[in-house]
Amino acid sequence: LNFNQGSQAAIIRSLRAAGVKFIRFTIVDAYNTIRCKTAPLAQVSGQRRTNQTSHPLSNPVSIAEICFAGLPSSADVPAAPNLSSRNVLTLQPDFSSLRILPYASKTAFVMCTAHDQQSQELSPLCTRGLLQRVLHSAKEDLGIEFSVGAELEFLLYRENKDGVMQHVDMSTFGNATTLNEQEDFISTLYDQLEQQDIPIELIHSESAPGQLEVVLSYSDDILQLADEVVYARETITNVAKQHDMKALFLPKTSIMTAGNGSHLHFSFREVGSQHRNAFSDPSQSTGISCKGEAFIEGLLDHLPSLLSLSVPTVNSFRRIGPGCWTGHKLGWSTEDKESPVRVCIDLNTRQASNVELKLSDATANIYLELAAILAAGMEGIKDEKVLRPMMNDESNALPLPQSLQESLDALKKNELLLSILGDELSTAYIAVRELEARTETSLE
Repeated sequence: LNFNQGSQAAIIRSLRAAGVKFIRFTIVDAYNTIRCKTAPLAQVSGQRRTNQTSHPLSNPVSIAEICFAGLPSSADVPAAPNLSSRNVLTLQPDFSSLRILPYASKTAFVMCTAHDQQSQELSPLCTRGLLQRVLHSAKEDLGIEFSVGAELEFLLYRENKDGVMQHVDMSTFGNATTLNEQEDFISTLYDQLEQQDIPIELIHSESAPGQLEVVLSYSDDILQLADEVVYARETITNVAKQHDMKALFLPKTSIMTAGNGSHLHFSFREVGSQHRNAFSDPSQSTGISCKGEAFIEGLLDHLPSLLSLSVPTVNSFRRIGPGCWTGHKLGWSTEDKESPVRVCIDLNTRQASNVELKLSDATANIYLELAAILAAGMEGIKDEKVLRPMMNDESNALPLPQSLQESLDALKKNELLLSILGDELSTAYIAVRELEARTETSLE
């Protein structure tokens, strides 16, 4: 959103009245590290500047370009051959994402896009801007608008008397134990998410000990949903600390227990159709519309490459395998938890409502991941691809990549995804992820 001087002044007055002292200008780098700078409200409002501009909240901070795609998540050591520390990008805040943080109540948090310091053009390294471009293309080129839902899984740990971190309980899927014993945590979490206008559809225990899943409400505003995923994970982490626990989103913490996923659900509607779900068509034998089938086929065509973006770490692949409810063969099915691409049936209408991608976890950059997935599905719609038969027998299905390096090798050959990412981002991303793959594999 663009605001004039009066609107920005109103924002500043409102924040000051709410007791906010700081604004945290934030981006998420390509490897899902949150990078931010905090500016005192008095500084960005112009109170302490002699050169006050007409738009005090515009471009208040900058971050080195290499921080967007050139640094691995483990250390600030440059690893992308095409990026250096010479350039900086300015952060333009999106005020529709502004939230006061309940767990740090003197701070307001705002998501930003990254722009060239001189031209102010959107940087090709900005993953939030990339998602915006893909969504614009869907609307303008295909006449569709997407709806997306997200499920956030995490494990709760607590330090015992010997200083060892342990699961808070030994419960299993759908068990009431975690819900009962962690009700205070769940209640606080719900309140703090509600304060940030992040709607929750469902909360339940998952398969691993002390594991919970928070289901965010299905949304027609994809960029906002992506922001809410970032906010929700940060809130979960901090509320757990308030209750003397640690929340872990790692894909796999033990070979003996289930891992953490971050499943995504997709459907779409025709522009101007007043929210009618264009994914469903009861007249079809599959219950899915022709465009819905084409979207799924586009997703399947590019799934081996997409894994490098949706399950993008060595640890991610430890979660994947037979019996893990993630899917490990290339195919789709209806309401099959073992299928990587699962068509979901609405409980009320009993019709196909959306398609779920199970091969996704919290190590992925949500903006980059969504942009790539949607682009793959959009190619299917554009090319009117025919959906392959449902996967009823895994023995005849092709295997998916079994490692991060295999999926990166597939990405290197994927013309569509390389074009969506662009040369600068794809070159940096592949280089850094390959370094991480070599490093982590050598430690096994």
